[in-house]
Amino acid sequence: RQEYDEAVSCYAKAVDLDPTNHAVYTNRAAAHFALQNFADALADASVSTELEPAWTKGHYRAGAALTAMARYDEAVEAFQRGISKDPTNAQLKAGLAAAVRMRNEQPKDHHDAKARGNGCYKEGRYEEAIVWYSKGIAACDAATEPEFTATLLTNRAECNRQLCEIKAVVRDCTAALQLAPRNLKAFLRRGLAHEFLEKYDDAAADFKHAMAIDPGGAVASEGLRRVTSYRHISVAAVT
Repeated sequence: RQEYDEAVSCYAKAVDLDPTNHAVYTNRAAAHFALQNFADALADASVSTELEPAWTKGHYRAGAALTAMARYDEAVEAFQRGISKDPTNAQLKAGLAAAVRMRNEQPKDHHDAKARGNGCYKEGRYEEAIVWYSKGIAACDAATEPEFTATLLTNRAECNRQLCEIKAVVRDCTAALQLAPRNLKAFLRRGLAHEFLEKYDDAAADFKHAMAIDPGGAVASEGLRRVTSYRHISVAAVT
């Protein structure tokens, strides 16, 4: 880190001596990037291309900084501007490909993340669906959209249930119920998870909550019947 700090200082002096030297700005941009000062790297790269629009290193540095800041659309544009100046530049092409890939891997918003997760779930790609639901949860403001966040959590819980990650099902459903206390799917899925874990009292409580919300629901009533019989069998075995 020290050497990059020193480099930034040296390039600053060079800029003071000749503020029109576009190459110095890209050099300082590279040092800023190494220090993870991406905003400063972008600022220097932008100055370099303003001074010399055909300077491909400036466009590359701008694209790299924007990519690091997850501003993928702008990064793509920066790399494309560089490629328009030098269509054979392998570094710019690689940067563009990386920015496009990362952009495609990011949901537009939490609604897009949910849609992608649902698509993966329908195709049986549960692990991929979990990734998308997790991104949706991260992007959603639970304070302003508690019901939507709860839906994402219960969807992820169902994927984990399919993968037999039962404790994860309980965690997600519990989190969902903290946001949406009458979420039917959360009670049902947590009840099934508790049943699998042989926590029959907890399962019975969840199924009863579900039945209070949806009295005619077969999953809850059948689940309650099963865990009640299991509890009786367990008591009989002990006595």
